[in-house]
Amino acid sequence: MKNPPTRLEPRWLQASATLAVFVVAIGCETAPEYRNADFYYFRNEPERVELAYEGALQDQGKNALLGTEKLLSTAIARGDWQRAEELAIRASTLCNIFLGYQPGERDALSLLGQEKDKPFKGEPHERVMVDCYLGLLRYQKGDYEGALAAFRSAIDKDRGSFLLPVDVDKAKRKSNNATRFLYNDDYALLRFFVAKCYELLNEPDNAARNLGVAKQIAPELAPLFDEAMDPRNNVIAVIEGGQVPRKRQSGPQGAILAYSETTGPTLEQVEVSGHGLSFSLIDDLYDQATTLGKRQVDQLNREKAIKQEAIQAAGLATSVTGYFLTMAGAHSNNRTMQYAGLAAIGAGVATMIIASTVIDPRADTREWSLLPRYLYFAVGSAEPMEGAVLKVEANGVRGSESQTWTDVPVKEQNNLYWMRLLPGRTGGRWPAAPTE
Repeated sequence: MKNPPTRLEPRWLQASATLAVFVVAIGCETAPEYRNADFYYFRNEPERVELAYEGALQDQGKNALLGTEKLLSTAIARGDWQRAEELAIRASTLCNIFLGYQPGERDALSLLGQEKDKPFKGEPHERVMVDCYLGLLRYQKGDYEGALAAFRSAIDKDRGSFLLPVDVDKAKRKSNNATRFLYNDDYALLRFFVAKCYELLNEPDNAARNLGVAKQIAPELAPLFDEAMDPRNNVIAVIEGGQVPRKRQSGPQGAILAYSETTGPTLEQVEVSGHGLSFSLIDDLYDQATTLGKRQVDQLNREKAIKQEAIQAAGLATSVTGYFLTMAGAHSNNRTMQYAGLAAIGAGVATMIIASTVIDPRADTREWSLLPRYLYFAVGSAEPMEGAVLKVEANGVRGSESQTWTDVPVKEQNNLYWMRLLPGRTGGRWPAAPTE
């Protein structure tokens, strides 16, 4: 007669079964990825992108933000400012709110799982652009207080910190042996518009302070910022060009998020009814995506690896078994990897060996692929009229991306013109002005 099973055996079998079900469930979930129609956007067919991704407005799944962002890009390209603002508000809400009780958000705090199964929130430069767009839309219709709130929210998303191992001569046993480095925002466009909004809201001290920060970020643009703050110059233009750098997986097991550099058009001239505007490149999203506080992410990864190896060679292991695994996931928002590292504190190496068979550490390459690479900024003056002509001359890799817009309204003060350069997009009648 067989001995009855011990209590340990059924618990072990139950745990194994639960783990197997969990792993299978990871690969079974499907969700719209909102990427198959992207190429229409770069053929200047935004309406076809909208048709393909319209389900994002009812989507409650993990990629809802991604679909909404791409709809936002198409609305901006078409000049449908009211729809664009509605989409920007929805995108900002989805981007800014993390709900711990949502299944996907709970998974983000779990040991097991795949990064691509987490709700998409985007990388810092993507989150910045959500609120930047909302700010531009509100500024364009004269809502300077609402614009200020959006621009400040965007700035907050461009601040942060990163961890690096200490030098080996400063490492100690039973210590995490890491130093936290803080970095500040460095979008010159955002700081300028914050300054301009404060000026229009009659807060000169705040305007001067933020203008000073903008000049620190881009000192070569200081004269251009001064022109734009001068009330005699009633025209500002924001011109987007190129394609955002593409995400890719790199490093061991593809766990590090990297970017492939893209190209964009060169701006040659901007004028409103014959009045030439001063202009310059103001921000480059490739630089924003690949740096943390002006420091190259690849350089930080190399520095981290060198110091980590030196500490380990010296036998000064940290008290946190998974500590450096936690840091490895920090740049790409790979929270699966980060929390797997933290879990190792209590569970030990054995748990990590078991978990390694079901953890997918690959970096999340979902992306807001309709963003531009380059943000150009132009400023000047034009006579008030209802039917001005706005010309933008630009040369892209595949030829001219110049545009000519007619029936452009010019008010006495505070005109913001915003356009997206795309191959085959030559201009037309200027979209109706947004209203309060």
